[in-house]
Amino acid sequence: MKNLFVFIILALLSETAVQAKDIISGDWNGELKVSPQISLKIVFHFSSAPDGTPAATMDSPNQGAYGIPCEVSFLSTDSVSLMVKQIGMSYVAHMHDGNLSGTFRQSPMTAPLTLMPGTIAMRRPQSPQPPYPYTTTEVIFTTPAAGAMLAGTLTIPENATDTTPVVLMVTGSGQQNRDEEVFNHKPFAVIADHLARHGIASLRYDDRGFGASSGDATAATTRDFALDAKAGLEYLRSLKQFGKTGVLGHSEGAMIAFMLGSNSDKDLSSNPDFIVALGAPSVQGDTILADQSATLLRMSGVPQDIVDDYYSTVISLYRTYTSSGKDAARKQIGELCANWENNPIRAKLKANLYKITDVINPWISYFISTAPDEFISGAKCPVFVALGSKDTQINPHLNMPKMQHLAPDATVKLYDGLNHIFQHANTGAVQEYAVIEETISPELLSDISKFISTIR
Repeated sequence: MKNLFVFIILALLSETAVQAKDIISGDWNGELKVSPQISLKIVFHFSSAPDGTPAATMDSPNQGAYGIPCEVSFLSTDSVSLMVKQIGMSYVAHMHDGNLSGTFRQSPMTAPLTLMPGTIAMRRPQSPQPPYPYTTTEVIFTTPAAGAMLAGTLTIPENATDTTPVVLMVTGSGQQNRDEEVFNHKPFAVIADHLARHGIASLRYDDRGFGASSGDATAATTRDFALDAKAGLEYLRSLKQFGKTGVLGHSEGAMIAFMLGSNSDKDLSSNPDFIVALGAPSVQGDTILADQSATLLRMSGVPQDIVDDYYSTVISLYRTYTSSGKDAARKQIGELCANWENNPIRAKLKANLYKITDVINPWISYFISTAPDEFISGAKCPVFVALGSKDTQINPHLNMPKMQHLAPDATVKLYDGLNHIFQHANTGAVQEYAVIEETISPELLSDISKFISTIR
């Protein structure tokens, strides 16, 4: 789903940077406890500019944020105070037993943060390394209606023949590169590597308007991205060098796979020979987004009665927006949340509801108003669906029963302990993705290649 992450940055304490000749330097890292369930790795890099002025940058690896420039108010041999003006956070610390012990503030949050020397190495042991027992070719295919030139990587196993199966990979929501890269993880590259080693070819591509692909994604919806995927499927078939041709989609990409496999939208219908749907939504988009918000609030320790009220209000807001427009939705917020100012948490959530109405764009409008029922039930090819029990973005308890009802002939498997990107996880929170070394479960990789190998 849309990658909505809370980036941690440091805030203003003083307007004047000072010079110091003998100062703290190098890399320092620590763990910030944001809530009882959520922790974030933080890294600071301290140095001196050529003129001797102290300098610092910050990384938040959990959130994929690196090299954030900080303004240093004070830096000495045993103390630090720094800021980034645009945010509202601060960190002040003093040396104690070789570590920097201090306080991190983001109104209204205050939390201790202890830094120790050294940085954080983000190991990705599954990322493919040469030499490769397969060939890769850079290719380009087009979506004529959109004028988009989509750049991708075609991976072909050794000894491939015209019976070798091939799969088109479709990324999740938000513009992503062909590897579906997130937090230095490259899930699609890992999948392509595994498939090639098991005799299966693949094509993965940069999303429209991203990476080496051209085209305008500003007003694009899921349907537009489905047209891009259809063009990729047609390109593979035009090569006339493979056997069965299928689609592997993740999250929104899984929804697109079903759109291509169904006849409910004639312009999208592509008759893939098989579908692999990873983290596939099966309920309407407004319910998906409302459930994501409720899950995040619950994991942050918000009382359940407030979570329930917020969930139902988000659903009502989206449906009113879809049927009657922005003004009607904002009016409804005032009516449903009339007394929310009496509670600090509810007051902030009410303000957030108004913000939601300001950020609804064509993608969100299409997503919240679209139910995938016809796409899923209309897919007549063999289907393999994988869901993670700790997925906090596509809730398996919400989506799995509906999927089994809509696609009774599909193989639907729930993987215990896996999150939305199919790593073995503790909580399933997005903040964990970066610190988990595993990119994707080996069991899932094996099940994908076994499923494709059975297609005749």
